[in-house]
Amino acid sequence: MRMAGKVKLYLFTGSTPSLTAQLMLEHKQIEYKRVEVLIGPHAFGMLGRGFQTMNVPALKIDGRRVQGSREISRALDALQPQPALFPADPQRRRAVVEAERWGEELQNAVRRIFWCAARRDRRALMTVHRHANPLMRPAQRLSRRFVTRLATAGHQATDFAGEEDLAALPAQLDQIDGWIEEGLLNGSELNAADFQIAPNIALLLRFEDLAPHIEHRPAAQLARRLVSDDPGRIGASLPVTWLAALDASASDAV
Repeated sequence: MRMAGKVKLYLFTGSTPSLTAQLMLEHKQIEYKRVEVLIGPHAFGMLGRGFQTMNVPALKIDGRRVQGSREISRALDALQPQPALFPADPQRRRAVVEAERWGEELQNAVRRIFWCAARRDRRALMTVHRHANPLMRPAQRLSRRFVTRLATAGHQATDFAGEEDLAALPAQLDQIDGWIEEGLLNGSELNAADFQIAPNIALLLRFEDLAPHIEHRPAAQLARRLVSDDPGRIGASLPVTWLAALDASASDAV
């Protein structure tokens, strides 16, 4: 990796937007310092570090602060233009920008699905965060219930929202597969939309409830290309009735 200014990445393990930022930094071969923060208390920690909001991922580049995966993608292209995260061709750039924005909406849906699962089975949270800094694990164990309640409320991960998100998932997967077929995603040159979308599909593939409906799709190939395979699996924890749309989609594909 090569240094392109002094860069720090603030994140917490298990956060798909944090993984997006990390993958983009590694794609550009930018050397950076990883700073893990604890879910929940990170809200005060980020503000205390001078960031405008509590959100991660966050970058500090030579003292300049940037928050949010979409803002980070643009900051990284400005910091180090190649390999570019956004194409030079105006029409193709607009398509990537739109797919990246769409991917952020998918990110929110996946996040709600995850917290709906974690509310039913807190082992889901343990699975996603087991690779965290060992010094942080005791605090994470003590705060799992608090974190789950806080995140569920903050992300509006209600049962109604979770069921709706799962009902919309087949069409979203079809959209990703369509973009792959067009060459917008998973092409020879990766772009910001690839990095925005792939970590969310990778997280869905860790669900025992969901993986059978996704693993055969081109979207899964994109996820496996960008995100290292993780043996950690989130056990069956979603209501069977919520999976009806996925089951119907699988039947239509046969």
